[in-house]
Amino acid sequence: MTNNPGGISQNVSGGNVYGGMQAAQGDKNQQTMETNVVASDEKQLTEEDVIRMLAQIEQLVGANPELPEAVKEKSLKYLGAAKEEAQTKEPDKQLAAGNLKRVAETLKTTSETVASTKNLWENVKPILLELPGWLGVAKSFFGF
Repeated sequence: MTNNPGGISQNVSGGNVYGGMQAAQGDKNQQTMETNVVASDEKQLTEEDVIRMLAQIEQLVGANPELPEAVKEKSLKYLGAAKEEAQTKEPDKQLAAGNLKRVAETLKTTSETVASTKNLWENVKPILLELPGWLGVAKSFFGF
């Protein structure tokens, strides 16, 4: 291997069953990585907690008279899919996360265009902010 400051260096080693390859970026390149590690002060959610939180969002959406009916139906459909997935023995958290992201995008967009639904979004947002750790996604996943 040669000295290559500022470039990419590789070290390929063999000799064992698994082999190995390591790559390191030089000092002129920058690498960033977002991790999904739960902070020590962050509460670990149980599946029951998540189901309760999703039911709470469902109740907020369903009971909001200001939310246009088409938006309400769309949000409840995605929310129902996420809730159903959370209730399975081995939930597909990626599927649940995708559906919850659609709910978040729909409610956020609606709150920006229908002023009377802004309060709904402000009530749903803190609940969604608690879910990334359980879903295994970055805190910025929902885009806020």
